[in-house]
Amino acid sequence: MAISPENKQASPRLDSSTDAEAWQSVLELCGDEVRAGIRPPKNKRALEQQVAARSYTIKQAAKLVGVDGETMRTAAQELALDSFLDPRGKLRFPAGSFQPTATDPDLREMIAGYARLRLADLRKVFSIDQRALISRIRQAGLSPKRVVWRDVRGMWGLPHTFAEYSQLLSESQPSADEGKKKSRRGGRHRKRRQREARSKLRNRLIDAFPNWRNAWRDHQQLTLHIGDPNSGKTHDALQALKAAGSGWYLAPLRLLAYEIFDRLNAEGVPCHLLTGEEIIHTEGAKITAATIEMFNAQDSGECVIIDEAQMLADADRGWAWTRALMECAAPEMHIIGPPTARKLIEVLAAAAELPCELIEHQRLAPIAVAERHFTLETLPPATILVAFSRRNVLDLKMTLERMGRAVSVVYGSLPPEVRRRQADRFAEGETEICIATDAVGMGLNLPADVVCFYETEKFDGKNDRRLYPAEVHQIGGRAGRYGIREAGLIAATTKADMDIIRELYAQQPPELSYARVAPTVDDLQLIPGSLAEQLTRWAELQSIPEALRAIITTADLDERIELAKLLTDDEIKRLGLAKALQLVNAPTRKSTRNYWLDCAYMIIEGYQMPMPPAAPVPIQDGGDLDATEACIACADVYLWLSQRKEFAAFGEAHHQVREERREWSLSIDQALLLNLNTARRCRTCRARLPSRHRYRICEDCFKRRRHRAA
Repeated sequence: MAISPENKQASPRLDSSTDAEAWQSVLELCGDEVRAGIRPPKNKRALEQQVAARSYTIKQAAKLVGVDGETMRTAAQELALDSFLDPRGKLRFPAGSFQPTATDPDLREMIAGYARLRLADLRKVFSIDQRALISRIRQAGLSPKRVVWRDVRGMWGLPHTFAEYSQLLSESQPSADEGKKKSRRGGRHRKRRQREARSKLRNRLIDAFPNWRNAWRDHQQLTLHIGDPNSGKTHDALQALKAAGSGWYLAPLRLLAYEIFDRLNAEGVPCHLLTGEEIIHTEGAKITAATIEMFNAQDSGECVIIDEAQMLADADRGWAWTRALMECAAPEMHIIGPPTARKLIEVLAAAAELPCELIEHQRLAPIAVAERHFTLETLPPATILVAFSRRNVLDLKMTLERMGRAVSVVYGSLPPEVRRRQADRFAEGETEICIATDAVGMGLNLPADVVCFYETEKFDGKNDRRLYPAEVHQIGGRAGRYGIREAGLIAATTKADMDIIRELYAQQPPELSYARVAPTVDDLQLIPGSLAEQLTRWAELQSIPEALRAIITTADLDERIELAKLLTDDEIKRLGLAKALQLVNAPTRKSTRNYWLDCAYMIIEGYQMPMPPAAPVPIQDGGDLDATEACIACADVYLWLSQRKEFAAFGEAHHQVREERREWSLSIDQALLLNLNTARRCRTCRARLPSRHRYRICEDCFKRRRHRAA
């Protein structure tokens, strides 16, 4: 059975003995057959070379089949091809099982069916313009943004095999000799003109970079609150905000903004709530608790608090912290962060000529690393058990509940309202264990006696890697209840992981290096091309003034670029650049891109956005839970768009969507409260999958699929 790339567990670093053991274990997965035309190394101890000789990498497999690497990777996942991950994290296919697949025309065509076709290539094949091609695709009930070979083979006169299509495409290209002649003509002059144009554009962007040394700096004071978790930083900053009487509290998560909104109003201090999805006005309030992207720097009030300042360095969202810090006009600013953020903030303040006072906070309750590990059976009450995937959190929930333990769960895709209810039950002692992902690291009031790591590796969106020292400090810092226990404990569930946690916690986390910035509409207007090309080129140019390049870098725009690619130039023109940029700023993920695109089409055409898909009620199993979380994520996209003034007219059903979302969140909370069976099921036959099963289909369905393919 294949090892799914989405569940890979690659070792970050291996010593020599561990390295040999790891390569020996994957060599056994390769089988005895060697790749065609390759001689195995004579030295049988050269395990890595033996594996390379008996398996294909993604690139090698794709070349053999006649597709690109992305198609090969998608097909491997969807068709559950025999595969494994080597100790360096590379996906490989055993030669013995893959070579028959690659030489079978039917199986090759099945793999090629997942190839994504470029509209430019289809235009060359058909010799038609873009508009006619898009019309033809839409009439076939397909999306022009994602045309896949299996959906169009044999249509419109296309051949029935991908190999024939590739040949047809190559014949439509100019000859190699002709292409070489054209490329030689004026090549040097063209490159020189390109360099000059690039330099000129970069200089124009640098000239447009904001000037942070504003006139109001003479009347501002920045107070930097530095300390570990549970050191009273936020409490002291809030006291200053209440004394000032007006201003903002800025948080990374709406959950944390809501907690401060609730807290201030309970203390008799009127406070508004402003997040991307929700606005709650409170009569007489002059203070707003908000997610940081919603901050209005032109209406800063008397005091602004910027929490979790280490997010300045976040590749995706750090630009919002940089903007808030450098554009805030309030006379009084309070920045809250860990010791790793101190130097970067002080340098940024100096660059803006902003006076900065440092207050160092000490933990209210001491913390220590446990001497021995805990097993699942011996976890003490008031423990946060940390895992790094939703699947592991839900598997652990079922396991501990079968042991008779009362459990709460907290993970990233869980709606914020449910996370808060689950956390409240734990904080109030209704549950004794809280199983959480690193979503517990910020935004939740979760005092615990013990933080216990179930695993010490995580998938960070691109790679599996070992935890960083800063992550162990941030998450482990939740241990310790001031006034209840003398000290908090950080632990793990195995001896090996206990040694890793002890090593990481002893290390001093490195200081943050860079704050992030994102492009403005004015920046993009200087850059030619489509919106996706403008965003890509802005990131590539790194147009930062010389004096700031040591502390400022550009944000990661990958998700925005992917969304921009889904829109045609004509659609962006109809929207206008400012609205288009706002549209691609929506908080999407891969699972909600299609729904976002449906909303975008309706906005462009001037119609009401479609309602989010309806969630299954009641939630009866893990599949229903998955579906409900996906529906809530779509509802969040609708609400975010409906709260933007540019798109509010197309989201008139926001009250209904918000109410449905609330009901779906309650149903998730109720299902988790009733010990929901979250066991994963085969996506084909719905049979229950074993708890450690790494794939999305069961063994029987896998065998039947392979038999049909053969």
